[in-house]
Amino acid sequence: MFSRSAMSEFKFACPVCGQRMAVDSSASGAQVECPTCFQIVIVPKAPAQGSKYQLSATQYLKPVILPPASSTKAASPVVHQRKPAVLIFALILACAVVTALFVREKIVQSQPGRRVMAETNTVPLAVSPLWTLDSTKAVFPNNTAAGKIHGKDFVCRQAVLLHDFLALRSGKGWQSEMAANIFLAHNADSPRAAELLSGRSFEVGANQIDSRPAVSLVWQDGNLRVTELFTNGYTMKLEFGTVSSNRLPGKIYLCLPDAARSYVAGTFTAEIQRFPPRHPP
Repeated sequence: MFSRSAMSEFKFACPVCGQRMAVDSSASGAQVECPTCFQIVIVPKAPAQGSKYQLSATQYLKPVILPPASSTKAASPVVHQRKPAVLIFALILACAVVTALFVREKIVQSQPGRRVMAETNTVPLAVSPLWTLDSTKAVFPNNTAAGKIHGKDFVCRQAVLLHDFLALRSGKGWQSEMAANIFLAHNADSPRAAELLSGRSFEVGANQIDSRPAVSLVWQDGNLRVTELFTNGYTMKLEFGTVSSNRLPGKIYLCLPDAARSYVAGTFTAEIQRFPPRHPP
């Protein structure tokens, strides 16, 4: 294990199961085993002093060994220098194409009954609830859980319940671009944790001072995967239905007190997953 110092210790989350770990800053870049899911992860770089972001480790993947490259070097491509007249002709042709496309777009927009279609990769939000920390105003929408995470549109395309850990993700897999995670801490060690949650409901007020589930938001900021953890100040209503065919339906209304006013509200059906049995020492 790494030696810890109160002055240089920092915490980070496992990217596979969300388990939080603490190490000394000298351990940055080292490979460690998560005590919960037993996956090998790479310790992130220590955050700058005063950083409010919750760090996440990187899952270790075995490198792919490629076959040796051929010793014969490819011949260098011959670069032909274009004459100025050719470049001028290409520029005139490009301007003509742009002008034609602009005129065509104006004609299409001016025709009655015609609409400009949105991009195919744009997913409209099914619901747009108002962000509020007043739990008395929280009403479950009947649409698929959606909202905004750190100012970005979010739609839940996969829900997973791993014992007491509920993950609502924008895509499939632990490395989805965005996710809202809830650590219920309810019968976490029981193999029947999902069945015990069946029919249960949780309500957390922003001013509640007793124990409450921890909530984390995950989003992608360029090449950096950011995790922000909330243990108080948020509002949540969460209701579970009845377990059926290894799935647990539910409803959620979650509003976070971050500057971007993140929220997720609607329905979901969580796939029930379980940790593999641990081998005796």
